[in-house]
Amino acid sequence: MKTGSSPVPVRQCAARRPSPDSMPKSFRRIGAYYCLASSLCYTISFVLVRSLAERVHPDWIFCVKESVSFITTLAFILVLTFRRKYSWPSPRVIGLVLAAGFFNEFFGGRLRIWAFAVLGLVLANPLIQISTILTTLLLGAVFLSEKISLKKWSAFGIFTAAIVLISVSQTGMEPLIQDSLPGTQLGWGIVLVLLSGLGYTIFYLTIRKISKKESRDAPTPLPATFTVCFVCGVGALTCGAGFFAREGARAFIIPSAACWGFGLAAGIAEMTAFLFLNTGLRYATASKVAMISVSQLIFLTFLGQFFFHEPTNLFVWIGVALTCVGILMTTDLD
Repeated sequence: MKTGSSPVPVRQCAARRPSPDSMPKSFRRIGAYYCLASSLCYTISFVLVRSLAERVHPDWIFCVKESVSFITTLAFILVLTFRRKYSWPSPRVIGLVLAAGFFNEFFGGRLRIWAFAVLGLVLANPLIQISTILTTLLLGAVFLSEKISLKKWSAFGIFTAAIVLISVSQTGMEPLIQDSLPGTQLGWGIVLVLLSGLGYTIFYLTIRKISKKESRDAPTPLPATFTVCFVCGVGALTCGAGFFAREGARAFIIPSAACWGFGLAAGIAEMTAFLFLNTGLRYATASKVAMISVSQLIFLTFLGQFFFHEPTNLFVWIGVALTCVGILMTTDLD
């Protein structure tokens, strides 16, 4: 029997997914704030790693600081699991996190330490950042359909100008490894920079894909502690096993207790930075996260000068100023 009423259009009943442009600025800025906090903590970790680089093997530093993050977050997860207050992701998500962890740890983190040793702290870290931004912009557009707007390209150009200014000023620290790598030192340093940047890009894209939040009140798709635990676990267990196989028990016999203290402190700082970073990836696009992470350049300039007396000049400070402008442009990007 006809009622005479017209049916309600289905499209009006369907919930619409908010686009990044329709979200309030306060929501879009959340990811930027998390990324800035992450950059500061990462910078502290880099300074501690740089203090250790002259005393111990880079693989030892990597194993110790990754183990701190792995053990701490694993204990947290197990406690909440026993209390039935932890939500484990699906097997597919676990597999993606492990794959992202491989690229982040072996290409990103481990090769970053070697790049520090070859090129110096102030030079290697900015080059890795700009490599990461470019590959994330391009691959993010291809695989995640992230927009590459004129404002994004403008910010990328500003960051590139800042990197060039700092690079030509030759303020990088003296290389620590003179003859342990074949070929020219600069050439191998560039290779390490590019591979490290690619590793971070793959990590950004993967975690963004599986942890994106559509709104402030939406459920959390992937706990940040889970990502930190599994990613750092991949690095700590595999790198530690390889290092032990090569060097034996003497690999972990460090002459000074201060080295263990610096290593543990670097691990705590990096764990905190990693938690902030993974939380930021819920709210911000992968390309935005990559660009905001260049704020490490500002922190490194000040801390490198304060702790290691790294020389600075007008080019460095112009580069720092350009970095600040780029960050301000990036904060409100979708």
